[in-house]
Amino acid sequence: MATTTRAISLRQLDSFGDVAAEDDAVLEYFLTTDAVTRIKNGEVFLVLGRKGAGKTALVRHFAEGNGKGLSRRLNLAGYPWAIHAQRIDRGSSDVEAYVSSWRYLIAVQLATLALSRTKGATDESAKAIRQFLVDNYGGETLQIDDVLKPSKLRLSSMSFEPTVLGCKLVTVALDRTSGDNKFGAELNALSDMLLAATVKLARKAGAPSLMLHFDELDQGISTLTEERARMLSGLVLAVRAVRQSCKDGGVPLKPVIYLRSDLWDKLAFSDKNKITEKMSLRLEWDSESLLELVTTRLRAKLGPGARWDTITQNEQLKSSNNKWTFILSRTFLRPRDVIKFMNSALTQAKKRGEDPLVITNPDVVNAREQYSNYLKAELDDEIMAHWPQWEEALQACSGISTMTFQRAEFEKQYGQRRSSNNPFSADEALETLYRFSVIGYERRSGYGGSSWAFQYTNPEAGWDSRAARFKVHLGLKEFAKLRED
Repeated sequence: MATTTRAISLRQLDSFGDVAAEDDAVLEYFLTTDAVTRIKNGEVFLVLGRKGAGKTALVRHFAEGNGKGLSRRLNLAGYPWAIHAQRIDRGSSDVEAYVSSWRYLIAVQLATLALSRTKGATDESAKAIRQFLVDNYGGETLQIDDVLKPSKLRLSSMSFEPTVLGCKLVTVALDRTSGDNKFGAELNALSDMLLAATVKLARKAGAPSLMLHFDELDQGISTLTEERARMLSGLVLAVRAVRQSCKDGGVPLKPVIYLRSDLWDKLAFSDKNKITEKMSLRLEWDSESLLELVTTRLRAKLGPGARWDTITQNEQLKSSNNKWTFILSRTFLRPRDVIKFMNSALTQAKKRGEDPLVITNPDVVNAREQYSNYLKAELDDEIMAHWPQWEEALQACSGISTMTFQRAEFEKQYGQRRSSNNPFSADEALETLYRFSVIGYERRSGYGGSSWAFQYTNPEAGWDSRAARFKVHLGLKEFAKLRED
């Protein structure tokens, strides 16, 4: 006898969750992926992903969840980059100019983390860390913004007395003149002592590891200046150095950086490829993993029996294009996009009075316009900082009016709309639209066939400056008022 899937009503469901992980109860339905395992095991220290790929959800899992490791989230939104820029090691190369200041910041944050988890500890390491913090910051706790603010750091026999070239240091000045090349050596010597004391304290407390999670590094960056690029490169190199120097201490110290992929792609330093290949991971989702994420969320909100086929009406939209495929084709394969579309479809479903309430074909179809407006706003957030006039290029696509277009058609429409303060030529406009997956280009195979190459689905393909035919991402169809060919 055939079995039927029992529908679960969505009538009392407010939403499938918030689009932004910062505002969502993400820990209630967090999906443990391979990324979690690799970060936890210390296999990687650099997590890359497009906005909305799940970086902040990972940070919250480690910092707010119930894992065994001791973790702290370091939110760099509003971080005093201008003050940090003054803590430059003029005795190092441009790429390594900020490594020593980042190492010190990491060492202080790890020390305070260890101390906060070992309240009342009276061993030598705890006393030294505590005295150093009191002498320089007035207490045992401090915000990340305050670590590099003092003009100088005081040292004593009660805290730390590092030596440089045989000379014992009593202070380390953070404000330095242009001709002083000792800054890096002195600050590194102090950082080494702080890290060694932290490892000893954590080992006595039985901590399996100490983790820092650098999040929101992209906040406030409208243009990635050369100085900011050097500072981000310095952070990556400092994290690698800290992890290497403490890997044999018994308690792993695991700073982790979460960075937007486009920012990482713009950095340039000698070891970048090695770090990319061996110590980083890119957050990528596919149909199967996204469906698993949605199922985890459904079960948390609606009960253990909830699945995709229990909340949707069993019918095809057209031909073999079912609801799930229909939705995914309009996303950048990001959790936030799927959640947004499902919330839009839920809003449409709730206009009907039936119960049990499930999502039907008309709900999905009618959700497209609201979702398309959302996707345009998401792209505004990503592209406007790099190209304020990018909507002129999207208007050119609207002027062509079809989902696919030829290069010559775009050049004509874009030329008519390009304002005098728009610095992007038609070629640069097409390349930038591709880089943010607004468009894909037709790629020919060696067997006479062809396919559409979008950056978010085929990053290995890269940009083809000779491409002649393009396609607008399906999620923008309604906003740009485009039609199928």
